[in-house]
Amino acid sequence: MDTQNIFGISLFSGGGGLDIGFEQAGFKILFTTDIDAICCQTLTINKGNTLSDKMDVVQADIWDLDLEQLPKNVDFVIGGPPCQTFSASGRRAGGAPGRLDDRGSLFEGYCRVIEKTNPRVFLFENVRGILGTNHGNDFKDIIKAFSGLGYQIDYRILDAEDYGVAQQRERMFVVGHKLGREFLFPRPLLGPDSRNKKPHISVKKAIEDLPFTEVDRRETFFGNGKYTDLLPLVPPGSNYLHFTAKRGYPAPIFAYRSRFSDFLYKANPDTPVKTLIASPGKYTGPLHWENRYLTVSEYMRIQGFPDGHIFAGNRADQLRQIGNSVCPKVALALALSIKQQVFEVDCGLELMDSTFKLSFDKRKGEKAQKTRAKHSEVENCRTNDTSNAFRLFDYTALVDPSTRFKPENVIARVVDDTSMSLSVYSDAESKLAAQIHLVVNSGFYNGSQVNLHVSLYGNQPFCIQTMWNAIDDWVKRTSSFHSIMELYGHFTEPHPIFKIVSATMYSNMPICRFAAHYMNFKHCSVYYKKEYLLSMWQDAFGINEFGNLAKELRRFRYDIRCHETNVAIPEDVYMVAYPFTLPYDKQMNFSIKES
Repeated sequence: MDTQNIFGISLFSGGGGLDIGFEQAGFKILFTTDIDAICCQTLTINKGNTLSDKMDVVQADIWDLDLEQLPKNVDFVIGGPPCQTFSASGRRAGGAPGRLDDRGSLFEGYCRVIEKTNPRVFLFENVRGILGTNHGNDFKDIIKAFSGLGYQIDYRILDAEDYGVAQQRERMFVVGHKLGREFLFPRPLLGPDSRNKKPHISVKKAIEDLPFTEVDRRETFFGNGKYTDLLPLVPPGSNYLHFTAKRGYPAPIFAYRSRFSDFLYKANPDTPVKTLIASPGKYTGPLHWENRYLTVSEYMRIQGFPDGHIFAGNRADQLRQIGNSVCPKVALALALSIKQQVFEVDCGLELMDSTFKLSFDKRKGEKAQKTRAKHSEVENCRTNDTSNAFRLFDYTALVDPSTRFKPENVIARVVDDTSMSLSVYSDAESKLAAQIHLVVNSGFYNGSQVNLHVSLYGNQPFCIQTMWNAIDDWVKRTSSFHSIMELYGHFTEPHPIFKIVSATMYSNMPICRFAAHYMNFKHCSVYYKKEYLLSMWQDAFGINEFGNLAKELRRFRYDIRCHETNVAIPEDVYMVAYPFTLPYDKQMNFSIKES
């Protein structure tokens, strides 16, 4: 078949990663579309460059796309709808919403184009997490929809590093075809699953010949900030976990698994990097081993884009397009496998059938075993070193900007070498409201403990917030930890290094009783029926509707998670994420949506 006459359409084209791979394989893309104006600028700029000069670029929502404007006699359709609703970030928020979010149903617009054009083959790309959202039902629905259009469906998870990209990036690829037999995916070209066992491309090898200009220097300067001084201390290949007790850090700064793995993640020059992020935060890696951000050119190389491809927009726009793209080198391998099987053009590409087991999951498992062994070794190496203990000292402080009555509402006193007392005055009322006893484990090396005895005075509902703000402030003042949240860990997988030994409430205010209940850690990060919250607290707060009660508790900065904060959470349940109120300088990321 004349490969110059294989014509196709690209949907959700983004920065053009899939398009480049298919163009390099000899296919011609006649029509490409994206809802994002800057992405469409990128596609237009590269016409006649890295993309076909015959390609029409149309900015449109997939649902508003005029199907009558699509090219006739289309041979293939490619595209990957936005993946955020299936991604890991959603799971960390309490559950990836998948199709429960409007963006998770964009594949239906993809199906609409398939049904109209009836191509010989289509390629659909998304994140690996698409397999698990809503108990796997989302992916089943997607496969059912594609099959209902008359296509046989085969799919595989592939890792970009196996195809010449200096990045570990696992993605789901779905191929719809009418071969009447199994579609075979391309065998890895590098790594332990390749024929010749060639090593993966290291990030240093991928980017070492790129120039580094003064403009690059200014754009990649790490700047000042809360954690800036930590980056030079992170060994290449490590991240914030370097500063945890689990890794043997003598003065721990973070709780284990309290952050995303890309937080303060510094690239190891001798290996591929972890997945590039589309919208990185200030401390989001991969960061260069020379303690700076990566340049746009380095981002492109690590994603597998040709140097000549031009991205529109500012630096943030460019990184977003690169991070959201399919790696062109993976796209090329897939395009060649389609060309070889569907269009019967011998490309000399080695394929693998469904019995061929890729080893990236096994490799991750072996790495996890080594990590656990390292943790056990650290825990067994206890010494008499006390350098990681809390630095106990007397002080007075104002810790809550909402305090109206006292210029200094916290008095901290050292009781002995391992104990402190904290007197917290939340308002003008000097009545004793509560007494709390916390015990904090200082770290693995000496196994020492710090006792904190808190006396709360006041008679206003916000006194509980003031108390927890004072404890949070105490953590910051007397240790290397930056927040009480670092002593607890992330709610999806807490690893608390403190416990509440006792909590006596002298006040009968509903919020005090609620606080005491959730100081028992077993009540946190667990889903309960909404009726349970109402049965326990509606009389106390005088609120008999779940949404209003949840709003009231969130007003006191208790982190209530439910369907109204995240559609991935079932409608009939809720959880309280943490045993404390969120610190006053911590943003409440989720609000109760109106029903």
